[in-house]
This record gives sequence, C-alpha cells and structure tokens, in this order.
Amino acid sequence: MEKEYPGKTSILEIGGGRRKTITCGGHSSLPFLSTPYQRPLLAMEIYDVVLPDQNRYLKKICAEDDFLTRIKKAEAYSPDLLCLRFISPHPDVNLASEEQSAELLKRAKAVTNLPFIITGCGNEAKDEELLPLLSEAIRGENALLGVATEKNYRMLAVSCLADGHSLIAETPLDVNLAKQLNILIHSTGLPIERVVMHHATAALGYGLEYCYSVIEKSRLSALEGDSMLSPAMLNFVGQESWGTKEARKSEYLGINWEVVTSIAYIEAGTDIIVLGHPESFTRLRTLVESWAR
Repeated sequence: MEKEYPGKTSILEIGGGRRKTITCGGHSSLPFLSTPYQRPLLAMEIYDVVLPDQNRYLKKICAEDDFLTRIKKAEAYSPDLLCLRFISPHPDVNLASEEQSAELLKRAKAVTNLPFIITGCGNEAKDEELLPLLSEAIRGENALLGVATEKNYRMLAVSCLADGHSLIAETPLDVNLAKQLNILIHSTGLPIERVVMHHATAALGYGLEYCYSVIEKSRLSALEGDSMLSPAMLNFVGQESWGTKEARKSEYLGINWEVVTSIAYIEAGTDIIVLGHPESFTRLRTLVESWAR
C-alpha cells in the first residue's frame, strides 16, 4: 500500500520553444510505489572532442566522427535529452578557446531539437569563462547547465537567470551540504524548481552504496516536506562507469557496469540518468519502459 507523504519533489521542465519539452519530478512517494509509474529521463553523453585516454570501447563507436555527426548518431537512439560536454578548453587539453566552444554549441543546437544538458571542462578557472558563454549561446533554450559548486554557484545562477536555464548543483555525498547549496542558489533568485541535485556519482563497486543512501535520504526528506531537498536528481553514470578498471578491460563488463549502476540509482530516486554507451542506453531504455507498463 502506498504511504501518503505531506510533501512532493519539484517538477523540472527542460526544453521548450522550438526544442522538445520534457518534464520529470513531482513524485509523492518512493520509487515504484506510485501509480502510474513515472520513468526516469535518459540522456546520452557526447564530448566535443575524443581524447587519447578516453575508454577505447567508447572511442571505437565514434572516433572518426566530428561532434555534430556524433550528436546526430546519438539522436537516432531517441534519448530524452543530450548531455554535451565541452572539455576542449581545459588547460590540459587546450584544443579550443571558450569562444570557439560557444560557436560550436550554436552549430550543435541547429542539428537537433532535443533538450540539452551542457557542462564545462571541469577546470574551475576555465569554467568561469566558458560556462557563461555556453549559457548565452543557447539563450532561451531552457537547458540544464552545470556544474555548480559552492565556489561558483553565484556565477552560474546569474547565467541561468539571464538566459533562461536550469542549474545542476553538485556537492560531495552529504545531504546537509546539498541542502545548503540549494539554499544558496535559491537566495540568488533562481527558483528551487530550476535546480537539479547531483550528489556526485559512484559506479558499482566504487562507493555506489553510499551514494544510493544519500539519494534515497534526499527523496525521503522532500516527501516529508523539506522544499530545499525537493529538486530532481541526476547521475552521470556513464562518466563514472567507463572509468572503472573493469570497463577498461572489457566492453561487455562496461555495458553491464553502466546498466546495473543506473538501475540502482533509479531505485534510490534519481530522475535523470546520463549514459555513455549506445548499447547501455538501449538496454536501460527497454527496462524503464517495461516498468511503466
């Protein structure tokens, strides 16, 4: 029997206008306990450049294709949204300037109408210059922009407010830290419904159980009425799974590592899963659609 809770999770909307609109969240129970079941959103991850140290099984899928071609190939699998990662400006990569990355994003938005998750290169100093340009390049597209931390949240919140986007808020695996960052972001004027929580991500065998418990506790807190822990949640499963030693040894293991990790986080309460391999995506999509029947 479904338990009645006083609270609900926030409803997040991504996309709109000429871009496809999708929503998630609005849960009033723990996963799989409400009717009808609302499946999570599944995204495919595409890097702006293929790096030499990238997992060889991911590289072989599209190593010869340019960024725009890889976007079109990913679109053919019918993901709910695309996660575009702009790592070229990273000082260790240094293959494109921030301005060149913004121009590439403008070209990318013309080849698909799927909604976007947009992330920077991961270098704090460089992302302070890069992310506002990426945000401006897709102004009005209602993308999901990230990643915001305690150090840079104000800059990213301002960009989201100015350009009409939502924001990924990332904290270490701690519910109190996640709530604190959400409060800080909300204090800038960005509605809590336009925040998505990323409690980091750990792959199967690499700390998954701790991450699982934090996601589950966040969902329970939201259901008990804590609005600052009500945002939708996201996990970059592909990025973590394909970095494991098992996935570097075997494509078979990598695919299964990604699928099993994803299932665990869906059971914990994650709303958006970001995947790296087309076969993983296909398998997981079949599963989540069967659960919704």
